[in-house]
Amino acid sequence: MIGNLIKSVIFATLTDMFPVLFSIGKISVSTFGVFLSLGFILGIFLIWRLARAWDIDEEKILDLTLLTFIGGLVGARVYFVLTNLSFFIASPLKIILFTKNPGFSFWGGFLGGWLTLYFLTRRSKLDFLQLADIGIVGFFGGLIMANLGCLFGGCGAGILTHSFLGVSMIGLIGKRWPIQLLEALIYFLILINIWSSATHFHQRGRIISLCLIFIGVVELIFEPLRQIHSEGFIFSIVLIFLGLTYFYKVTKRNIILDIKNFSKFSLGLFTRSENRLLVVTELKKIWYNQKVIFSWRLRNIKKTLRRFNVRFYFKNNQQH
Repeated sequence: MIGNLIKSVIFATLTDMFPVLFSIGKISVSTFGVFLSLGFILGIFLIWRLARAWDIDEEKILDLTLLTFIGGLVGARVYFVLTNLSFFIASPLKIILFTKNPGFSFWGGFLGGWLTLYFLTRRSKLDFLQLADIGIVGFFGGLIMANLGCLFGGCGAGILTHSFLGVSMIGLIGKRWPIQLLEALIYFLILINIWSSATHFHQRGRIISLCLIFIGVVELIFEPLRQIHSEGFIFSIVLIFLGLTYFYKVTKRNIILDIKNFSKFSLGLFTRSENRLLVVTELKKIWYNQKVIFSWRLRNIKKTLRRFNVRFYFKNNQQH
């Protein structure tokens, strides 16, 4: 009952979306713009923490992050404008007023940020893979907030659906798949899992290679649910291929041997009970480890709240 109530409140909030967060006189502050700023701050914070952990010049890494963010933002807007030229050609001023006319291309932003970081690292003679490992973590943080901003701003809408997950989008008729919210949730889970790897010793390029694969798979899954289809399918395949290339390059693994082992193991799932038992055992281990990690993080949150004198009081509704 409580779960249904919480679900009702969440989806009621999503249904009554508000593209404008607040207004001061004639100046309106968009919800999308606020979330975009929060995404930048979160991304900067994550990158700063990793730079300190790996003893990298914090000032230099923050400068690179700012320039990469600008490059990604410009790339995202330019790509979106080019793919929706008929909308912007009548009023070119809408191109720069992105808070009132939200619209950014994920692929344009990723490509713009990637090229900017690659150019800056080559120019400064820095290790691209090492900085890419750090930058992709911050990118996930910004991507989560940007997706939530798009949800309220009405950009990147999904196709029509009769599912209970359907939400109303600004300027569109009917219930839509909340792919922005779903992507934000998945990217949040990925961020939690890669954070521990990013803060510990790893082969340079391993984090970025895995993240490229994750992003490609996620975007490939959600591409059919988007209202506006672009080259997402092609870009997703390219990203997965690029991630696999980097992964096998930095780990020195044999891709032919991995394919043979995977094929043999997959076939064994249908013919050998030992393989099925092994998969179930591994899934149980993963579930147990994630549960322990979540409990540990929850205890840390409670300890932090106690330091700030935050207390929780629960009323006893039982009749004595």
